[in-house]
Amino acid sequence: MGDGGLSGRGFLAGVFDLFHVGHLDVLGRARQACDRLVVGVLTDDWALDAWGARPFVPLVERTQILEHLRCVDEVVVVDGVRSEWLTGVLGVQTVFAASGTDGVLGADELDGIPGELVSVLPAGRGSRSQILRAAIDQRQSRSSVA
Repeated sequence: MGDGGLSGRGFLAGVFDLFHVGHLDVLGRARQACDRLVVGVLTDDWALDAWGARPFVPLVERTQILEHLRCVDEVVVVDGVRSEWLTGVLGVQTVFAASGTDGVLGADELDGIPGELVSVLPAGRGSRSQILRAAIDQRQSRSSVA
């Protein structure tokens, strides 16, 4: 069992685009709170609908990055998060929501998930996806002018 004292399977979903230490931090804290951590990688279409932009990094590569992390036990591709699927098919007992971590679902984005299943992880340390995306956009616009 993880250091946090919770048992069973946990689930955390996000886009995980431009993977950074903020993502690693929230994944590590989720893993410490459960026996096994299942990570749902949201599809490009889901990201576009939810956040108005497609990820920079292709879905297959985002999935491969997560599969190679010690704190992640299983990776699944998801186009939404449904309670029946999580508890029935995946056997999840805890759904982790992130507070203030870009690209990771927060509690307000887990509609239909019973509150007793949700555990909110407070904002942690590290980079933010929005800042990285803005820096890339700024560099691209500068270099295309030259």
